[in-house]
Amino acid sequence: MPNTKRKRINRLRFIINVFVKHGFGYVFSNTPFVKFKRFSDNKANRGQRLKSALEELGTTFIKMGQLLANRPDLVPEDIIAELKNLQEKVKPFSFDEAKSILVRNDIFDKFEYIEKEPIATASIGQVHIGYIDGKKVAVKIRRPNVDNEVKTDIEILKRISAILDKYSPVRNIVSFSAIVDEVANVLLKEIDFRFEQNNIKKLRKALSAKEVIIPDVYDELCSEEVLITSFVEAKTLGTIDVEKIPLIERMKLGKKLVNLYLSQIFELGVFHADPHPGNILITDNFEIAFVDFGMVGYLSRQDRENLSNLLLGIVLNDKKKTLKAFKELGIIQKGIDANKFYTDIESIVSHYINQPISSIKVADVFNDVFKLTFRYKLKIPQQFVLFGRTLSLLENDIALLKVDLSILEAILPYVNRLVFKNRVSKLSIANLFNILSSYFNLLEFLPKKTETILEKLEDDELTVNIEIKNIEKILHQMERLANKISLAVILLSVSIIIAGMTVGGLLSPALYKTILSAWYLWALRLGILILIVLIIIMLVMIIRKEK
Repeated sequence: MPNTKRKRINRLRFIINVFVKHGFGYVFSNTPFVKFKRFSDNKANRGQRLKSALEELGTTFIKMGQLLANRPDLVPEDIIAELKNLQEKVKPFSFDEAKSILVRNDIFDKFEYIEKEPIATASIGQVHIGYIDGKKVAVKIRRPNVDNEVKTDIEILKRISAILDKYSPVRNIVSFSAIVDEVANVLLKEIDFRFEQNNIKKLRKALSAKEVIIPDVYDELCSEEVLITSFVEAKTLGTIDVEKIPLIERMKLGKKLVNLYLSQIFELGVFHADPHPGNILITDNFEIAFVDFGMVGYLSRQDRENLSNLLLGIVLNDKKKTLKAFKELGIIQKGIDANKFYTDIESIVSHYINQPISSIKVADVFNDVFKLTFRYKLKIPQQFVLFGRTLSLLENDIALLKVDLSILEAILPYVNRLVFKNRVSKLSIANLFNILSSYFNLLEFLPKKTETILEKLEDDELTVNIEIKNIEKILHQMERLANKISLAVILLSVSIIIAGMTVGGLLSPALYKTILSAWYLWALRLGILILIVLIIIMLVMIIRKEK
């Protein structure tokens, strides 16, 4: 038997035995793996037992637990509460091992000096300080053999999950394959530093006009297992003593951080998706810097509009808007009880509608949405998960600053602007001319076509004897009716355009100021002018026709 195959079999046995030891034997009952009764009936502390099992199994499983701690759509609430306390207990690997990796990548000689003790350690890698051409740099080195360990574990987990989804007694409660796919998608990218390298470059470009520090990347020195960036002299948000910072400076810092993230999400569509306190740096001048770009979120314009509509629907108690947003996001699938789902949405909306917006926590909103999707076994798109996770972590960051800032209040202007822009963009000049052209054609041809049809009707030889009296008078009245209908169509259509622009701005009180802006008033004036011109043209045509 090949050595690699033997190792995989031994690892499989170890994984199953660890879960059995911690009281999860029942999960594997009725499967080809094992045949036994559950070892423990104590479900009250199943979250603690799962946490202990994952910590014992190492890197892949610890990461899996940390990811699942942000997935209430996949994992029950009591387990998530424990997984949020999951900690990586890893020791740094030796400098000799780190040096051998740098030598293997032919870059060790590029350093004038590199410190032997790492400044940060994690299950995937560790960070050393180095110097290149007199400049201080951060050297992130992947843990030896961690890529093979992760890939082996994922391969084993995929085989286990496929069997559990088929035979496990809890298969109707948990989708094991969905969990493994989610973990594999993130972990396989995280162990390849080239993904993070590209993420840094994309964010540097996207945020070039924003007040934030993004490290430079030494592209020529980076590889799958080494990432080298410029070093940012700053403290992490989690280590600064906020009490020593004046309240006014903390408030400025909080607003700056919030707007920085909201502009990434709602304006740029690309955002740093892991803003926990260790990845947000604050300089002595209160500048903000980002580190650790292993997780970056991307939202298309349509995604952003759908998420905006979902938040607006919940905040404004608009159940139809909320339900439509769920459908547009691809969350609602065929086969669910739509009426029951709608009732549950109403329950969520009703819970928040009587609360002041400033008191509503974004994390609570998303947790309620995720719980609903778990109840109906619905799949949440990855970009939506990152969106909710990022805002929840941002809320925690603001709490650390000890300032009174509402994320949801700050979101509403961004949401309103985005929805309004999308609606206005649909009223492009080209579309407007197409609409006007269609109505002008209607104005020109409707009376003539009506007269032609009536003339053919008059001249046609019918087998039924019908005597039509005063045909000229009838034709004249029908022409006048057609003219009135055309005029009504024009008035109605232009009125709808103007009303639509006005009502579109009234989505929430946060947009009243936008309506009063100069460009918006000019847009309304232009619409009214177009309406007057069309009325005049229509009246002239009617008068000429009357003659």
